[in-house]
Amino acid sequence: MIKKKKRAVTIKDIAREAGVSISTVSFAFNGTAPVAQETKDRIFEVINRLNYRPNSAARGLVTRKTNNICLFTPHPTSDFFSFSGNGVFSDLMQGIGEVLDQKDYNLLISWDTVGHKAKTPKLIRLIREQAMDGVLICLPSQDSSIINELNEHNFPLVIIGGADKNTAVNTVDVDNHEISYRVTRHLLELGHKRIAFISPGQLEFLVCEDRLEGYKEAMSDAGLKLRDDYIYIGDETESSGYRAVETFLSLKEPPTAIVAGRDIQAVGVLEYTKEHNIAVPETLALVSFENSQHAEKHGITSITTNLYEIGKEGAKLLIKLLNRKKERAAQNMVIPSGLVVRTSSKPSVSEPPAPSDSTEEEVTRVRTRGRKT
Repeated sequence: MIKKKKRAVTIKDIAREAGVSISTVSFAFNGTAPVAQETKDRIFEVINRLNYRPNSAARGLVTRKTNNICLFTPHPTSDFFSFSGNGVFSDLMQGIGEVLDQKDYNLLISWDTVGHKAKTPKLIRLIREQAMDGVLICLPSQDSSIINELNEHNFPLVIIGGADKNTAVNTVDVDNHEISYRVTRHLLELGHKRIAFISPGQLEFLVCEDRLEGYKEAMSDAGLKLRDDYIYIGDETESSGYRAVETFLSLKEPPTAIVAGRDIQAVGVLEYTKEHNIAVPETLALVSFENSQHAEKHGITSITTNLYEIGKEGAKLLIKLLNRKKERAAQNMVIPSGLVVRTSSKPSVSEPPAPSDSTEEEVTRVRTRGRKT
């Protein structure tokens, strides 16, 4: 004999059992209007006894909230994901997910099947369909058109990573220009003057451009001439570090130090030096970014780029925007970065080096632009 499926408890059942109106149950459950404590206690006693679970769609009609946050990214097959790496993206996701879970929000992931120009229509469509309350955007390129269109709709959004400095938008990131300046200064303070740079990827990505500019500024401030042959455009692979150092060391005046754009590239540099019996750091010093397990395992001096914290603070900032009653200036949050010195760098001169951030140093800054968002 087939048993009949038990009917789900509805808000009408709660109202009838508690002896109140449907609207009073809604007010008590959602906190949208004051309800006497005695009445509220009676309603929640019935809710617990009948194991009532509200329909999220129906609840959204009342509260005008979906409790959904969208993470909008380029397509998984795009250069962004090969550039970022699965480990980096999973750290970002963990930071976002932990905050949203604590605040009882759902995380939706969306992307487009083509390039950046098609992203705006899809996001705008999701907004019009009221599918989400706010959006976190991974925008690795320098195309800010999507941000401008979302701002026109006055929709809550936070950019995970850098954005056009002339665009009024909330962002959370490390200061890639500053940390590149810092790691280059570390080598300069150790006495190096011939310092080469490996970009972590193509310069269409903001992070790559910022790190290159930070390196250039540090070299310029030290009064050193920039050399095009000391700059190599790498990628997300260990082999790009290997190829870069091979190219650098074939020069008539090879560098004595290298700034690798990411730890995996630095591993490739060390692989080459090991094969060719090049002493690190005595003959060639090396610094990098991310402070990942690769850096720890291979003794690489590296600066932190904490994607977990970026994701966590990005989600926190978006939730603040959703709860904010008044319009405020766009906030640009900079996540702390610390330089961790290991055996891949040390003084190349006999004198003791000038003081630097050679111990792990935390720097936190929050900048606010005087524009409304």
